[in-house]
Amino acid sequence: MPTRKKLVKKLRLTKTIIMTIFIILACLYFTILIVNKDFRSQIVHDKFFLTTFFITWICLLTGFVNILMDFILLKKNTEIARDLNDLAFLDKLTGLPNRYSIDRISQKYDTPSKLVGLGCVLLVIKNLKEINEKSGRSGGDKVISDFCAILESVGTQYGLIGRNSGNEFLVVIEGCDHNAVDAFISDLERRIHNHNTISPECAIELEYASILETEVNADHFYTLITNAYKRFEESPKILV
Repeated sequence: MPTRKKLVKKLRLTKTIIMTIFIILACLYFTILIVNKDFRSQIVHDKFFLTTFFITWICLLTGFVNILMDFILLKKNTEIARDLNDLAFLDKLTGLPNRYSIDRISQKYDTPSKLVGLGCVLLVIKNLKEINEKSGRSGGDKVISDFCAILESVGTQYGLIGRNSGNEFLVVIEGCDHNAVDAFISDLERRIHNHNTISPECAIELEYASILETEVNADHFYTLITNAYKRFEESPKILV
């Protein structure tokens, strides 16, 4: 990806230089045409000069238009590449960052010093299996989609969110302490309660566990995540 970006940058620079040259040549030619009366007279009365004049301007305009089109195509290709890149790192069902995105997030915290103050909340939809058995896969997908919409609206103001697997969701909070975790859980609980009141047939029950860097002295991002999973397996908390 960095190589591709460098190539696109070089292409844009090259096209910019060429376009600048075309503009300078056109300005010089136009200036000469205005200043030199004899030259204008020869163009008007001499077919050879007239033909040369038209060919020159056609070449300049064609070159300018071609370079302009190259810029447009480069922009479109960059947008397409960005969209494809986003799709590769977004979960198809929910639009949340997927496991690959979480792997990329982990690269941000590549030293113990960058892990200081980091917190992680692991969330699982407790009743997803029952919903799948009762309402089928489509019902389960709807509950996941509804929950992720709630999680995104609540979680993004606290930190980074992602879908780690089918029924596992992570929220990574910087500068985190127990108060920040409690505030996040409280906001999420309120939104889940509202959802369950409006849509009791698709009620969401959650289990969760949280971990702070200060509790495990993590030296790697996945040390924190692993401990969150361990805590979840040992003593998950219920959020209804």
